[in-house]
Amino acid sequence: MSYQNSTISEKKICLVACVAGTFRAFYSGLIKRMKELSVDVTIVTSDSPVLHDFEKKLGCRVFPVEITRRMSPLRDLLAIWRLARHFRREKYDIVHAHIPKGGMVGMIAATLAGMPVRIYTLHGLLLETSTGLKRKLLWLIEALTCKNATTVLVDSPSVRTRTFQERLCPPEKMLILGNGTACGIDIEHFNPAKRTPVLRSSMRANLKIPDDAVVIGYVGRIVPDKGIECLVNAFELVTGKVDNIYMTLVGRIETVRKTLPQDVLRRIENNPRIIRTGIVPDVVPLYSVMDFVILPSRREGFPYVPLEAAALGLPAIVSRTTGCVDAVVDNVTGLIVDVDNSRQLCEAILKLAWDAELRKQLGQNGYERVRRFFDEKYMIEEHIRFYESIIGQRNTKM
Repeated sequence: MSYQNSTISEKKICLVACVAGTFRAFYSGLIKRMKELSVDVTIVTSDSPVLHDFEKKLGCRVFPVEITRRMSPLRDLLAIWRLARHFRREKYDIVHAHIPKGGMVGMIAATLAGMPVRIYTLHGLLLETSTGLKRKLLWLIEALTCKNATTVLVDSPSVRTRTFQERLCPPEKMLILGNGTACGIDIEHFNPAKRTPVLRSSMRANLKIPDDAVVIGYVGRIVPDKGIECLVNAFELVTGKVDNIYMTLVGRIETVRKTLPQDVLRRIENNPRIIRTGIVPDVVPLYSVMDFVILPSRREGFPYVPLEAAALGLPAIVSRTTGCVDAVVDNVTGLIVDVDNSRQLCEAILKLAWDAELRKQLGQNGYERVRRFFDEKYMIEEHIRFYESIIGQRNTKM
């Protein structure tokens, strides 16, 4: 579809988040497309080199504002005040905010400044794995953000259901673009043709993994909310039954907040069949090492790892939790197990480890599903169409 005469051309759109990494990870393609359509795009996040990269590489305008992830009333009020002044001065056609704190600050400031279109994208609910006062504060933040938004985009059907159950937002105010995700995945980058036998063998050799081993892959932050303790428990059960099986952990071990128990960290460190790689610039070569992926998370928005794996023809095992249940179709593109159930997870691992033909079939089904529903190009089109519809409705009312 061509957008040469798009109604958002020459319009002013402001994107808000705590950190610029949110836009680099999920929305670079959308931002690039908007610039091609002559949209005046401004990005608001805490100051960083990544933020200024958007300015240099894509020609976006940037407005650095410190938006902390932690609760900080004085800093939050200062950020709201600065943003409200900026919004009044710039008079944006659309303000679109992401992530809880970026959403709260952006939506309150946009309301105070009288911005007519205020969009908040809900990327999962932090409160799901929180308790006590923290949970109440997170509920208040989400409720306040949704109240100040004119539209709430939700990145998965299960998050929409949970948001309604939590009484955070009325259903008529929520919208899912396409079949969900933030903005789809780059299926040209996650291309199975890149998973060559030569790359697989060389990467396994580098990691000291036997060429004929079955390899489980985990990709993401190594924190309690991702179900890492359950994963380690399940893997130890598996290695008591299967000799030639390994697990790669791709990602950063959190050492400041939300750290794993020390005994779990020691078990990871001391297990010769658990290979830690840390953060890597491109995860595709490491996917070539894996036979299937696992995400035993306790909560998600719409996780990308099972989709990236599926795009490469790999099945996934995920937990039966918000977000994860949208990323995998049980017994079709992967397997779904109960949250924090290490025995169920062990059984699922064994099922895939012992059946190469099943892995192949699930992987093929996932490959076809991703290309049909979650192509980044399709999701960019959905966002553009959504922005156009809002501008069109506003023009009709004027």
